[in-house]
Amino acid sequence: MTLKFSMAFNVGRTNQEREEACRMYQEAFGARRLSESFASGGDIHIMMDFQGLAVMLAPGGKVEKTTENAMCCEFLFDQEEALRHAYEVLSRDSLSHSIGSYPWAPVGALVTDRFGVCWWLRT
Repeated sequence: MTLKFSMAFNVGRTNQEREEACRMYQEAFGARRLSESFASGGDIHIMMDFQGLAVMLAPGGKVEKTTENAMCCEFLFDQEEALRHAYEVLSRDSLSHSIGSYPWAPVGALVTDRFGVCWWLRT
């Protein structure tokens, strides 16, 4: 049996919001847009590649300001400059964000972006 893990982020109630999320993740992580498809109601679904992980941007509901996320995505950076760039991009209009130094990460940042996706960025 062969399995391939992928994930879906339910982001944005509109196609425009999902397009904005796509552009933000491209800028923050260099993610690639692989394909798009439209559901019968016209909602766009965007498949992206995040450094080898397939992620679908699918329709989502209203995002409430919260730090209680069921899941958090982690990126380990080998360059602090790249981490800080991603942090800057994701922090724009974010629901919450913090950056600092930790015993387990010389630089660590926790961001819940404006679409409600939690990111743990570390060096």
